[in-house]
Amino acid sequence: MLLAFDLDKTLVTNSYELPPATLGAVRAARERGHIVTVLTGRPLRSARPFLEQLELTVPHAVNHGSLVRDPAGAALRHRRLPTVQVDDLIEDHLHDTEVEFSCIIDDVLYVRDPGSERWTWAHTESRAITTFKMGMGLDADKVVFHGNGQSAEIDRAVAQRHPELLRYLWGDGFLEIVPPEGDKGSALAFIAGVLGVERRNVVAFGDGLNDVSMLEWAGHSVSVGPEAHPEALAAADEHVDAPEVGGVAAWLERHAV
Repeated sequence: MLLAFDLDKTLVTNSYELPPATLGAVRAARERGHIVTVLTGRPLRSARPFLEQLELTVPHAVNHGSLVRDPAGAALRHRRLPTVQVDDLIEDHLHDTEVEFSCIIDDVLYVRDPGSERWTWAHTESRAITTFKMGMGLDADKVVFHGNGQSAEIDRAVAQRHPELLRYLWGDGFLEIVPPEGDKGSALAFIAGVLGVERRNVVAFGDGLNDVSMLEWAGHSVSVGPEAHPEALAAADEHVDAPEVGGVAAWLERHAV
């Protein structure tokens, strides 16, 4: 089997830890001949510690499915929002200080004001962060509008102007916009093709709205945890407990034999 995992709230706990039991179960499944990959909405910099712990030896995806990398880090497939769409998405909000945004390219954040307290976390993590300006010619992995109370309204406007784009509106008011085929389902189909694994032999695990497309694509799918998005629950064939209580680990011990 090809086992395809989301990270946060699937393998990784709410306290951003990869439990030893889960890590051990993933390693044991690989030792029994199963293939392990990860598809995460995290950019590479914040995903890398978990990717290294998991010792991935096959292609995997970051920034949802926008970037598929080989084990050595080379890009196998990269889907981006073209600069004309990036500028169009941000132009109406460029000078609206009540609407915070970021344009994400690989690990770099382009924002209105890098010195704002809003980005303290990025500086703490030593993330590259710089000023966004119209006409920079940026092709982006994703554009994010950050918890500002207007994300639902922005989401509706984007749906009308750019129905081809993929949108993830989170309950805390974050709106992520990614390019066509920048989703996890498309990335998982690509990875399975590279590896020569048939769809019926792919099992996907996830909890979020951005996991729905890969849960739908996989031959078998598992939603994870009590906070799983309703659409993820509907897309999955079965449900397991959160990583804090070993949901994925128990599934692997039962089925990845």
